[in-house]
Amino acid sequence: MKFGALYKELKKMVHFHDSEFELFSKSLKVVQLGKNEIWEPTNKISQSMGFVNSGLLRQYHLKDGYEYTTDFFVENDFIGNYISYQTNQISNSITASIEPSELFVIPFSIFEKFYQSIPATQEAANIVATSKLLKIHNRNSSLLIDKPEERYYKLLQENPDLLNRVPQYLIAQYLGIRPESLSRIRKRFKS
Repeated sequence: MKFGALYKELKKMVHFHDSEFELFSKSLKVVQLGKNEIWEPTNKISQSMGFVNSGLLRQYHLKDGYEYTTDFFVENDFIGNYISYQTNQISNSITASIEPSELFVIPFSIFEKFYQSIPATQEAANIVATSKLLKIHNRNSSLLIDKPEERYYKLLQENPDLLNRVPQYLIAQYLGIRPESLSRIRKRFKS
C-alpha cells in the first residue's frame, strides 16, 4: 500500500474502515523534498498538513538574520501550522527538510470536510493536536526550568536518532545553547 505508514499510524489512534481510508487517501498528494528545501515558508497563511513518510524536517524562526530551531519532524510525524490556518494569520515559522524527504500532504480545508463523512478523521486530528500541544508545553517548560545538560539528556532519551541525523549547530539551536556549550555537554556525557 502506497500510504501504508500513514495507515498504520492512524490505526494506532482511531478505528478506520479500510474503505474510509481508501476514500481519504485519494485526497493525499505525495511531495518530494530535496535536502534543505522549504516545505512551508514564512509570511504566508499555512494551508496544508503533512505526514512524514521518510526523511527529516525542522521548523524554525528567523529573527535579525538568526535562525531559531523550534522542532524536528521525523518519519511518522504529522506536520503543518494549523494555528496559522485556523486563525487566518501569516505563519512566522519555516518548515524545511534537513535531508531528502517524502511527505503525504492534504489541505486543511479538505481534511476538515472529512469530519462529517469519516468521523475518525476528527478524532485523529484531536489526538494529534493534543500531542503537539503537550510537546510544545513540555519544551517551553524545559527551556525555562531545565539546565542545558538536562535538556540534552531529555533529547537523548526521547529521540537519540536525531543526534546522528541533525547537524550539531541545529541541535544547539533547538536546546537554546551555543554550539560550543553543546560540545562541552556532549564530552561530559561521553565520559
